[in-house]
Amino acid sequence: KDPGMMDFVPGTTFTDPQVASVGLTEEAAKEKYGAHKVCVAFKELKETDRAICDNIDEGYIKVVYLKGNYKILGASISSPVAGELIAEISVAMKSKMSFDMLATVIHTYPSHSFALQAMAAELYYEKLVKLKPILNFLKKIGL
Repeated sequence: KDPGMMDFVPGTTFTDPQVASVGLTEEAAKEKYGAHKVCVAFKELKETDRAICDNIDEGYIKVVYLKGNYKILGASISSPVAGELIAEISVAMKSKMSFDMLATVIHTYPSHSFALQAMAAELYYEKLVKLKPILNFLKKIGL
């Protein structure tokens, strides 16, 4: 038996909208790792392109991750397709894919899952901006 397997098992309540979660809540993550090491990405569904197309005005996507390495600790989603969206987070957690690297996985547009890629892209971009001075230095010395 894999003792860590249950960490990646998502749960979904099939209400309208669906509510799904996997891994640690924000509170549990802060208790386990310390508040200064835990970050949260949050997006209201009404801000996503698919929700705008479908006139959805309630729901959210919340991903809890570690500062620095972007390890996904958990997520909760309220959406008409939360059960499908949480599966992607579960797969990313099981495969040890960091949250920012979800930006490199191409999603169809305008799908509900594209919102996850867009959220991850914000972190990916921040990481690239932080590395720019190093890149400039390497260029200066000819590497």
